[in-house]
Amino acid sequence: MAQNIIQGTITDSSGLPLVGVNIIEKGTSNGVVSNFDGYYKLELKGEATVVFSFLGFVSKEINVKSSSTVNVQLEENLESLNEIIVIGYGSQMKEEISGAVSSVEVEDLVTIPQVSVDQMIQGRASGVSVTTNSGQPGAAVSVRIRGVNSISGSSEPLYIIDGVPVPGESEEGGSSPLNSINQNDIESISILKDASATAIYGSRGSNGVVIITTKSGKKGKAKITLNSFVAIQEPTNILDVMTLPEYARLQNAINDIYNIDPIVEYSHPELLGPGTNWQQEIFSNAMMESHQISFQGGNEDVNYFISGGHLKQDGTVIASGFDRSTIRANIDAKLSDKIKVGINLTASRVNEKITLNGRSDGIIGLSLLNSPAIAVYNPDGSFAGPSLNDDFRTENAVAKALSLENKLIRDRILGNIYAEFQINKQLTFRTEFGGDFGKSLNNQFTPRYSYGEIQIANNTLSIANNYNDFWIIKNFLTYNNTFNDKHNVTAMIGAEAQESSYGGVTSTDGNFVGNDFPILGTGDATDNSTQFRASQALESYFGRLIYSFDNKYSITASMRADGSSKFSQGNKWGYFPSISGAWKLSNEPFMEGFDAIQNIKIYGGYGEVGNQNIPNFAYGSILRPVNTGLGTGFLVSNFANPDLTWESSTQTNMGFDFSLFKNSLNASIELYNKVSKDFLFQYASTNFVTGGQSPGAVNPPWVNLGEMVNRGIDVTLNYSTKTGGDFSWNSSLTFSHYRNEVTDLGDVPQINGAMNINYDGQQNITITRKGDPIGLFYGLEVEGIFRSVDDFVDAPIQYGRPFQDALFATTWLGDIKFKDQNNDGVIDDNDRTVIGNPHPDFTFGFQNSFNYKNFDLSVFVQGSYGNDVFNGIGRLLTAGNRTFTNQLSSVLDYWSVNNPEASAPRLARNDTRNIEISDRYIEDGSYVRIQNVTLGYTLDSKISEKIGFSLLKIYGSIQNLYTFTNYSGYDPEIGSFNQNTLLTGIDAGRYPSPRTFTLGVNVEF
Repeated sequence: MAQNIIQGTITDSSGLPLVGVNIIEKGTSNGVVSNFDGYYKLELKGEATVVFSFLGFVSKEINVKSSSTVNVQLEENLESLNEIIVIGYGSQMKEEISGAVSSVEVEDLVTIPQVSVDQMIQGRASGVSVTTNSGQPGAAVSVRIRGVNSISGSSEPLYIIDGVPVPGESEEGGSSPLNSINQNDIESISILKDASATAIYGSRGSNGVVIITTKSGKKGKAKITLNSFVAIQEPTNILDVMTLPEYARLQNAINDIYNIDPIVEYSHPELLGPGTNWQQEIFSNAMMESHQISFQGGNEDVNYFISGGHLKQDGTVIASGFDRSTIRANIDAKLSDKIKVGINLTASRVNEKITLNGRSDGIIGLSLLNSPAIAVYNPDGSFAGPSLNDDFRTENAVAKALSLENKLIRDRILGNIYAEFQINKQLTFRTEFGGDFGKSLNNQFTPRYSYGEIQIANNTLSIANNYNDFWIIKNFLTYNNTFNDKHNVTAMIGAEAQESSYGGVTSTDGNFVGNDFPILGTGDATDNSTQFRASQALESYFGRLIYSFDNKYSITASMRADGSSKFSQGNKWGYFPSISGAWKLSNEPFMEGFDAIQNIKIYGGYGEVGNQNIPNFAYGSILRPVNTGLGTGFLVSNFANPDLTWESSTQTNMGFDFSLFKNSLNASIELYNKVSKDFLFQYASTNFVTGGQSPGAVNPPWVNLGEMVNRGIDVTLNYSTKTGGDFSWNSSLTFSHYRNEVTDLGDVPQINGAMNINYDGQQNITITRKGDPIGLFYGLEVEGIFRSVDDFVDAPIQYGRPFQDALFATTWLGDIKFKDQNNDGVIDDNDRTVIGNPHPDFTFGFQNSFNYKNFDLSVFVQGSYGNDVFNGIGRLLTAGNRTFTNQLSSVLDYWSVNNPEASAPRLARNDTRNIEISDRYIEDGSYVRIQNVTLGYTLDSKISEKIGFSLLKIYGSIQNLYTFTNYSGYDPEIGSFNQNTLLTGIDAGRYPSPRTFTLGVNVEF
């Protein structure tokens, strides 16, 4: 049979040559690969069909009858590109992955007016719960991947940004660690959820890993892109506190009950006007704007992406705001056929104006408590305040917001430089150096002021100058080869070293001549400076093997060893293995002709990860300085525990993927079981050992204790129409459910979560104990109100207070009746029980995108069901026990002889057990939120090209459009206070998230 020889050049749609294209004679193993110039030459045995295939491009088949020159142009396969998932130290086709890995559609995030990318992934991936801790611009969120993983440590995931690890814990001022990253620069987001996927990151992967890859240039004509939007934000909800007439009636009733002289001005409440609406004074509409320009392009030797951006967001609470400027340069270059180098570098400056919120003396808390009888300003324009006769004086919220200064400036450089050497066709060596370097300047100034009878005699200035330097070096070899067209092996081994050093100086001064120009050293107060510095390091070795056979079976195994400076000799090293496998059932011969279900894949895995999130030298004893009459002395600060070792977590994952309706519906269902144990926890059995709160007391040691289990299911459904006409519809549903249980706490009977939620000091609000989920709400159970003397018969005595009609230290008609849980005949703290659960039964996200000709519409809905919220600010606003303090209007339905069927207890005067932590303040936190609606129009390409654009899109969106909920507070989406797992779902007056109306434009030149 005559042989035919074909040759030619393979290019992309821009005419640039493609290197590495597979050219194979169909049905045989006869094939070649295109060279650096895109050239190929292949001998055929007579007439044959030749297949041209390349990752990310649509394959092409050409029938060849005789020797000839065949030049081929391949088109990009965008759908295929989206199937490439970035994993730890590499990437894989989605269909090859055997671990639990989710990807987020970055295109869905482009039009969302948010500062930080961690806020944007809410509801976008199953198994990933994102709750907003505060609506303050730039604030951190709580991200939980497959539940809670630690008791006292952080449960925030690790972020990998262009190869550089970034911890998920909040930064100074409660800021998000990602708010300095320009979201328009992001190319892809991958979320590693199970231990078989995260074990390659070892001790830093216990809470899951989010891999963020930024954009790079592409070969072809240079492109300029402009993304810009302006937005108006508005408050979504106002609480129903009393107007001045209602407030006057309340004060009159309290004065009458407690024989206080009446207030003449309140003698006829019906004649009074509405008074000061303090919420309207601190909340206002606010502007937000974002502008970014980028340049990208490349050729066969160099690709580049360069961008600059500026974002400014004013807060809906006065005197709060966020300002960010960023620049980025991502450059990749081929120095030769064997050597490739590149750099990904971003620099940013963030300027934040921070207000105090999330507690009763925060700006929001003060606005709710302030009397509507007090004006914001005096007639002379100065700030007003309470009078001398007010028993309980509440600060002017507007004055506090506008007078107190709390500014935070953060500069950051984050990036990675690499060199990659192609040793041969199968073996690649890559070396990287990455870093995250930052400094911050926090300026806090409290002026000298007098607002009514509230005075600050001396002004004070505090300036904190902090720095952090993090560097990481990675070297790894990757081997990839295919044998006999059926066996594919990818092996990787590497070593890594990283160090983080940080420190700072805080200086204070005060009693300046005036408030206008405070400078350290110019005040009459004694100057004071404190300094801190520390460092920590990690040495790591890792490897991974991926083997697949005949596009049917695959197995992945990895091992990582971490040596940490945080543990003593003998416990420094932790070892973290993983293994997973997948079976593509649809590729089996016996499945041929079975079209009812397509792309069936069954996969599962097991892995181990660790946690070292403790202070430096926690295993040893630290000395702390004390002042003595003979000079500076030192005391032991804490007990040592040289046996302290790694917190660990193991996870088993099983998954099932399939497609229906000719691949229109794609489904993924995953079941997991995660066991975390040996928690790093600071614990002492008795105060006798440590000295409690006495002078010279020694802090308890850090120990390993306990075990916790998270079991759950993640479901992802994607549907897309494939009509080929003017209309298309894509829909994605994510569903997540987990159950958390603490299975062991060692010798610790219980762990309480406490915080200063109101004006009555630290309160134990949550409990963690064996057999229950972590952080359950803990308090008294309310049985009702004592409405008649008959209710006192056989009723237990409450906190030692006799049933007696007296003003103080008694229980009487109208008081709350608590349940005697242990039936001992008295009500005390021993009757506290579980009263609520902050963990949801399930969370979900539902994205719908519609396209008709040049119009596109997207609607994103997300929600949570079954979780409880502790309404701490509601507790404060329904106390009914303080004069000159505003309350919710519902308090007016208080118990009295004339109103025995009231819904609220009797009025008290700062001496009541009615405000004990109880289920009175537990509410259903379930909600469904229309998170985003976006309508866009893309100008026809023929028209846009005539006016000089390759793309012109105009869009409008509404963020946080409406929330369906029964929760009575500002917002049912309550995260974790300061990201503390034990303080989840507590509303202490959080900054509510705004509703945002956006108008934007995307332009390409």
